[in-house]
Amino acid sequence: MNEVPLGFKFSGISCGIKEKGEKDLGLIYAWEPCLAAGFFTQNKLKAHPVLIDIKRIKNGKAQAILVNSGCANALNGKEGREDALEISRRLSSLLGVEEKQILLASTGVIGKRLPKDKILEALPLLVEKLSPYNLEDFAQSILTTDTFVKVFSLTTPIPGRGKKMVRITGIAKGAGMISPQLATMLVFLLTDACIKEEALKEALREAVDNSFHNLLVDGDMSTNDSVFILASGLARNPRIKPDSENYPLFLSSLTQVCQELAKMIARDGEGSTKLIEIRVKGAWDRKDARRIARAIARSPLVKTAIYGEDPNWGRILAAVGSARAKFKPERLELSIQGITIFKNLSPLPVGKELKEKLKDKEIIIEVNLYHGPHSLTFWSCDLTEEYVRINAHYHT
Repeated sequence: MNEVPLGFKFSGISCGIKEKGEKDLGLIYAWEPCLAAGFFTQNKLKAHPVLIDIKRIKNGKAQAILVNSGCANALNGKEGREDALEISRRLSSLLGVEEKQILLASTGVIGKRLPKDKILEALPLLVEKLSPYNLEDFAQSILTTDTFVKVFSLTTPIPGRGKKMVRITGIAKGAGMISPQLATMLVFLLTDACIKEEALKEALREAVDNSFHNLLVDGDMSTNDSVFILASGLARNPRIKPDSENYPLFLSSLTQVCQELAKMIARDGEGSTKLIEIRVKGAWDRKDARRIARAIARSPLVKTAIYGEDPNWGRILAAVGSARAKFKPERLELSIQGITIFKNLSPLPVGKELKEKLKDKEIIIEVNLYHGPHSLTFWSCDLTEEYVRINAHYHT
């Protein structure tokens, strides 16, 4: 794993939530209280940890994030909330951290009650194993149907104290129930940047809007989606403000981390074999660009055609036309893998070249509307028989 930002420790263990003994309980701990911000699912039926976090994060400070996988702690009665709060109180005592500065996240099957006693029993070991070098353990502990850990780190161009540069690390989980406006994803963003609270919140808002809001695996929205960012300030750089010269550099770096994680989630979509990148250009406004991209990304006909390496581009255009976006059909151009296949309301001859290009593991679909100044990039994946198999038996 890449070097993480200053000020954070990690741990991840198995406490018995998952039957096969995989890691299922993780902890991020900051040496000192951090600036904190977050975005959460827009589903009206929110999980207990999400409802708790929405209140706690209003303080703008956090020092720890506790995550469990294997149980969503959602839609399981008032007992689910009481379980979460009891676990939070116990962790607060073990860490010597104010309870209001502990954030919670859960992922897994909806409706089940947390195995509270197992988690309470495991907390001392979880705290004991905290280390700056255990990021891999944490990243493994948050997975459900994911097939690989999702971590991306970078060093920004922003100088800190001495020879240190500001760093950002992102850790994510997510493979199914992925839809714009967040989904069954958990994302933990960490930085040692010294930054004003309003700058941190605005940078997170913009970065999420240009990454996780442009991501769709299957179009379903979960009850547990959460994106957190903690800033320790230990890089000791000149404090970043919304109008400072380093703000655009921080925003660009944070957006890059979020986009890389979004692509990892799309690439690891349940049962998927191909990453699909959808580029919409020349839209009247950003909303229209997103409507068109989402219509393509959520189409089972498009997704299965990509899986079957079938150059059935008519499915893509049908999705574009269904998006209720402003454009003139006669201006529309469609390209796949850099090959223009539709222009001036007519198909262009492409021979066998497109069929060969569809064998690639990353497929780029580009729609140019020539109707305005706005562009947007969106990520999705193909749809396979394996997706059906995974979700037909997820609960059992």
